Amino acid sequence: MPPKKKSDNIVDEIVDFLRKNVNGRTLYTDETTFAIEGGRLLLTYSDQISLSNMFFSKVKYTMDMFVVGKEKITDTKTGNVIKDTYSSSLYRYSVAKRQSTGAVTGILTLVASSLMSDTAPEESIASVAWNIKLENNEFSWIEEQMLYRDQIGFDGKYRPIALRTKCRIFVDNGNTVYVHDVECFDVDPETLVRTPSETKYPRFISKERRA
Repeated sequence: MPPKKKSDNIVDEIVDFLRKNVNGRTLYTDETTFAIEGGRLLLTYSDQISLSNMFFSKVKYTMDMFVVGKEKITDTKTGNVIKDTYSSSLYRYSVAKRQSTGAVTGILTLVASSLMSDTAPEESIASVAWNIKLENNEFSWIEEQMLYRDQIGFDGKYRPIALRTKCRIFVDNGNTVYVHDVECFDVDPETLVRTPSETKYPRFISKERRA
């Protein structure tokens, strides 16, 4: 059987998938605890993700992602709580088809957050989105944080890191599933050279909950 011809309207296909399976949906990430900073800290995280406000044309689309998250960081030796936050953040995806290559690329920006302050690690952070594709009813892409963000350490001080996330969205038994595989990198703030961090993130799985 000859291979299926790649669609000339990939944005139309992606938009159709998102409208049917993503826009207007709310997904939940169960509480997950894992070690960071070489095992010196424990991070506990859970969230609720709502995707909505989709606008589109033949070559581009935007979509908002509203995240209500809980994050707690504890010193493994002393049990002291270094960070304990409950936050609401609004992000926006802006994606378009590149005329030069036919590829779809985009950017994810933070629009607003309840944590915005002089020391908020989320402030002024953006990620590029690339390798965006829709294959076998699975929508996937890679998010790469630009420059670096702040990560609190076991000593209470911040250091520069960056995250790369491989994302997948698909439907399982009628429920939308969003899988995030996160890699963490230490960043040299002078050269922006990245090296793999000793912090290893687990796989995060966000799912719809139907009554």
